[in-house]
Amino acid sequence: MNIQLITEGKKNYMDMLLMADPQEDMIDKYLDKGEMFILIDQGEVRTVCVVELLKNRKCELKNIATREGDQGKGYGKYMIHFICEHYSNRCDTMYVGTGNCAKSIGFYEKCGFANSHILANFFTDNYREPIYEDGVLLTDMVYLKKSLDSEIDVKKVVDIALEAGRILLKNGAEIFRVEETITRICHRFHVEHVDIFTLSHGIFISAENGLEEAYTKVKHVPLSAPHLGIVAEVNDLSREISGGYVSMEEAEERLKEIDRIPPKKDYFQILAAGVGSGFFGYLLGATALESMIAFCIGCILYMWVLAGKKHNMSKIIINIVGGVIITTLAICAKHVPIFGEVKMEGMIIGSIMPLVPGVAFVNAIRDIADSDFLSGTVRMIDAILVFVYIAIGVGFTLSVYNNMIGGLVL
Repeated sequence: MNIQLITEGKKNYMDMLLMADPQEDMIDKYLDKGEMFILIDQGEVRTVCVVELLKNRKCELKNIATREGDQGKGYGKYMIHFICEHYSNRCDTMYVGTGNCAKSIGFYEKCGFANSHILANFFTDNYREPIYEDGVLLTDMVYLKKSLDSEIDVKKVVDIALEAGRILLKNGAEIFRVEETITRICHRFHVEHVDIFTLSHGIFISAENGLEEAYTKVKHVPLSAPHLGIVAEVNDLSREISGGYVSMEEAEERLKEIDRIPPKKDYFQILAAGVGSGFFGYLLGATALESMIAFCIGCILYMWVLAGKKHNMSKIIINIVGGVIITTLAICAKHVPIFGEVKMEGMIIGSIMPLVPGVAFVNAIRDIADSDFLSGTVRMIDAILVFVYIAIGVGFTLSVYNNMIGGLVL
């Protein structure tokens, strides 16, 4: 579903407006000065409404109508929910007037409206013909009202946007993507005044509700392994939110579902690590046999990596021991007679690829290029330290090997 603001050609929708207000000259009194919205679903206009801004942060829903074949499908309720969000940063209260019909009053009460006041004989005094609704002759205008609590809405919007940013940052997104997503979500729900400061492991956000009151929140996001599938899901969701297809409640539920997306199965990760090791080794000059050995080493290596993560081992230990495993297996393969003359550098250079923090390193460069120097520097240091840990593991094992066999490594 998509809701659009109509600024020109409002009378093109007069046939639908007359369904809710059957006298055209009465519609003309508020049509020009009111704001019109249409709800489009599957390329067809399903619902139309007109809202008029009043004084003292008040507004009134003057007309809302859904085509007969589409009534009872939730379009009207969705439209009311949208306009309440839309005006919540400009108005405190929304009014709506309807006839003295229990069915219409009950609909608005389900949408959160409560009784306000009554204009006696409104329909008999202002309309030329009697109006019947659900078999009831309309005489009095019954006004209902709904409080639009701007502060609560702003908090909810900021919390949802911040959660989307947290999920992105946690799973390896760039700083600019995190800030763009937060801004996109806030603007969609009419929180225009928002300031964001994002680091590699934290988000600071502050938003105003239009009453010179600020809502500020900080979220700590520990550095962790990237999951680009989750990043893609949040990106898709943010675009759906911007297009008006997702409400705040739906966005909140979708974010919870995305955050619970599990990583790929262990066997899939192990196989991917092996394939990456083998092909990278071949691209970097290893022979076909050395690449096949690197494939096997990469699979064994990632078994260790997954075991280390499950036991919450330090990144330092995982990478140093990983370097030891790679080098030890390459040395063993070198001394297997059936492999003939294979070079350790061809096997090692491919096998270390599953440990290399490529995403973090590239993101660090992109952050620095976008002038996010602090975040880029932190990420760069983290990536470089991983290289150091791997080098320590590989160098230590080679030193031990050299000393044991008298320096013969050829």
